[in-house]
Amino acid sequence: MKAYEYEGKVLPDGHLSIPEDLKSKLKSDSKIRVMLLVDEEEMAWDKMSMSQFLKGYSEKDTIYDNV
Repeated sequence: MKAYEYEGKVLPDGHLSIPEDLKSKLKSDSKIRVMLLVDEEEMAWDKMSMSQFLKGYSEKDTIYDNV
C-alpha cells in the first residue's frame, strides 16, 4: 500500500477534494483507505463564530427569511 498526503477540503456536497496530480494515479474503481486529521482549533473557531452569529439573530429578522 502506498501513502499520499495532501491537504484537501470537504466540498459542499460532502465529497473530499483530491488534487489533480493524485487523481491521475488512481483508477476510477480504486479502493482506498482514508484517514482524516481535522484541525481542532479551526473547528473551535467555526463553532464559536456560528454561536456568536446566532446571538445576533432576532425574531424581528424573520421578515427577511422569505425575501
